[in-house]
Amino acid sequence: MSFGRAAGAVTAVLYWLSNPIWVGGTLTATTIAALDSFILHKPLGTGWEIAVGLVFTWVTVGIAIMAFRIGKWGPNIGTFVKIAVVGLFAVLFITFLVQHGRPAGASTAADLKPSVTGFLTAIGILVFLWVGFEVSSGASEEMRNPRRDVPVMIAKSGVLGAVLYGLVILGIVLVIPRSGLSTVSGFTDAYSAVAGVLHSRPLDAFFAVLVILTLVGSGSVWLEGADRTQAIAALDGAAPAWMGRFASFGTPIAVNLTSGVIGSVMCVLVFVLSRGSLASFFAVMLALTISTTVLAYFFIFPALVILRRKYPGTERPYRVPGGQAGAWLAVIITEAFVVVTVITLLWPGAINALFGQSYSIKSSWGVSRVFFESVTLGSLAVMIALGLAFWALGERKRRAGLLGITATVQGAAGAEPPGQ
Repeated sequence: MSFGRAAGAVTAVLYWLSNPIWVGGTLTATTIAALDSFILHKPLGTGWEIAVGLVFTWVTVGIAIMAFRIGKWGPNIGTFVKIAVVGLFAVLFITFLVQHGRPAGASTAADLKPSVTGFLTAIGILVFLWVGFEVSSGASEEMRNPRRDVPVMIAKSGVLGAVLYGLVILGIVLVIPRSGLSTVSGFTDAYSAVAGVLHSRPLDAFFAVLVILTLVGSGSVWLEGADRTQAIAALDGAAPAWMGRFASFGTPIAVNLTSGVIGSVMCVLVFVLSRGSLASFFAVMLALTISTTVLAYFFIFPALVILRRKYPGTERPYRVPGGQAGAWLAVIITEAFVVVTVITLLWPGAINALFGQSYSIKSSWGVSRVFFESVTLGSLAVMIALGLAFWALGERKRRAGLLGITATVQGAAGAEPPGQ
């Protein structure tokens, strides 16, 4: 309705595919790191790591497949578990600091001073943490009062997210020496460093289970929303019709299962290509997940002002405050973050060069530039091509009157057109 169905088809594909990639990639890597650090105290080995990744992926998909009234408890439980994980970690690192003080080489206030390099390094993570609150609207038809519940959810989740992430980051930088900070194992390293104040094997195992449950909850809630979005795109003629198939209990079963297959393929493929290096696997999958997710918002954010201009009289359950000025301000700020994030992740070092700063992709991501950009740019090109192919396929059938939400509803037995 804002930029056309082709842009909508590509956006829906990016929005959807970023999630099985995330589940089969970074969440899988974090799960393996938790098992290695807290239970086994040694690497699993590539074969077992792939097996764990596949089990994790399909458990997460299984929760997303459940009826929403049941499946929603997976993410809900995951949220409570996340609070427990962060609470326990906060108690441990505060107790550790009281008893032992800050370790030698830990970050100081001067190290946390903002810089261009630090900003460009962190912007992708920051944007990734704060996009996605809208994903719950993908399941709004199964809510009793989305107009009331969604804004309240965003406000409460924003505060909760800031507190939880803030505590974790604070604990990591206070107890881990600067030279030991790591992307994939930063949290597990920090827990291991402070767990000595209450150290026990049962506690380590319990903590690992809590961390994994948190990851399952995070992955399933995204799949529940993003898979529905792609299924509705299919019903509207922006993807193959089979992707619009819903189970009798209301979940988009075809897209759910496809997500599981894609997550599994990415898990196996990148593990093999990275030669079993968990750190390299995590780094590349994180960059791919963030760039894909953020790029999906390239058309989403400007749609706010476009739709206000095209359909000024439409009733809007949710409105950005401040009128047109507030809407434009929101769009400009968010779109700027999208553009900078995509550039830093797809062409690492490009912006650094503008400021005369050197950049090494090997030291930043642990892999060569050829490998990094082959995976990120190659995967992204495939996704965009897939979105355009979906649009072309759906466009032909739409012209024949075979696809579209209205046609689907009218064609159902006993159904009436929408709005009647």
